[in-house]
Amino acid sequence: MIVFNIFYWLSGVAFLLIGLGSFFLRHHFVSLLDSPLFPITTYLFIGTGGLIVVMGAVGCVGTVKEFRCCLLFYAFVLMAVFLLETCVGVLAYMYESAIHEELSRNLNKTMNERYSHYENDVTKAVDFMQSTFECCGATSRNDWRYSKWMDTRTQNDTRLVPDSCCFKSSNMTCDFTAQMTNVFTEGCVEHLEKFIRFHLILIGGVGLGLSILQLFGIVFSCCLAHKIKEEINL
Repeated sequence: MIVFNIFYWLSGVAFLLIGLGSFFLRHHFVSLLDSPLFPITTYLFIGTGGLIVVMGAVGCVGTVKEFRCCLLFYAFVLMAVFLLETCVGVLAYMYESAIHEELSRNLNKTMNERYSHYENDVTKAVDFMQSTFECCGATSRNDWRYSKWMDTRTQNDTRLVPDSCCFKSSNMTCDFTAQMTNVFTEGCVEHLEKFIRFHLILIGGVGLGLSILQLFGIVFSCCLAHKIKEEINL
């Protein structure tokens, strides 16, 4: 039981690290997603990891001190964690299968209608996405021709795409000529989809995989609690 608790506590630390890593890496892109499932799965992952870390300590105390009530409570929480991990894994895989359709349908609309010259979450997210993935527009750089950003440019602004679409190594400002020689040519949908899909598969796989660990803990803690009861009755 003590050996199990050590592995259980380490799995909680792994949950926390993966959840926090996903949170800090993907928080730039949340405003570009229509569905709240991605942040929900991440928050559930972090919460589950924190619960595991705390309950690992409770399990160790119950095992060493042979507190039967503590062990039964531990088994009950393990069952709850098992259900949480299963839900996180299922949610992650469900959203992973729908991410392509969501991005294809909404990313272009979000960029065209909500990107502007003024600082807002979408503007920052789009600029970060284009500079990080070295892409421009949702499907291509031509998407910016029909954007609100294009319509609200000042009279002296001759750019055809935002500055985040341009090569960082270029000494020029964003090319405003028809050739746009220093502008990224690929669209951002595929890059963002791969990024989010990787994190969802990682969260889903770890959540469903480690949920099996909880079943062993439930069995071990119940068996130990039963043994303690028999010793008390003797």
